[in-house]
Amino acid sequence: KMRSVINQADPAGIREIVNQQFELASQILAAGLVPIVEPEVDIHCPEKGEAEELLNAAILEKLAGLSAGQLVFLKLTLPEKIDLYADCVSHPKVVRVLALSGGYSRKEGDDRLRTNHGVVASFSRALVEGLSAQQSDAEFNALLDEAIQSIFEASMVKQETGARTTKGYTEAKAAA
Repeated sequence: KMRSVINQADPAGIREIVNQQFELASQILAAGLVPIVEPEVDIHCPEKGEAEELLNAAILEKLAGLSAGQLVFLKLTLPEKIDLYADCVSHPKVVRVLALSGGYSRKEGDDRLRTNHGVVASFSRALVEGLSAQQSDAEFNALLDEAIQSIFEASMVKQETGARTTKGYTEAKAAA
């Protein structure tokens, strides 16, 4: 996994980040592994929606250049526009689009995740929200269980309408 952060809607800068991510991805692919491409748009970016549109276009361009059998995971910030990454979700070169919480609260992350069909959570910060070493084991475990359940449910709520089934995914990848 490689992570780069986008702080503004600069077309040249975003293209350069995506180029760098896919250059590293090609090294990982050459080793027979599947890379996680992670260009994160900072949630405080003043032109976040515009930056995400530019990022989406740059990613789709790079995906089109992948050879047969080359697959990647995409790990992206939850977007301002609902289903912005739908073309990435359905792209035959993408194993899965993962959503990073990016600093959003778990509630905000879950709410945004529910509106992005086919995208599943890969939350770190939102997962551990509210957990501390001062809690008893029972309190800690209960809060962690609650977090896991809410994130899981947010990932699954739209599966019927948007995400590929395992069978469909396998067939699509075999054809790629």
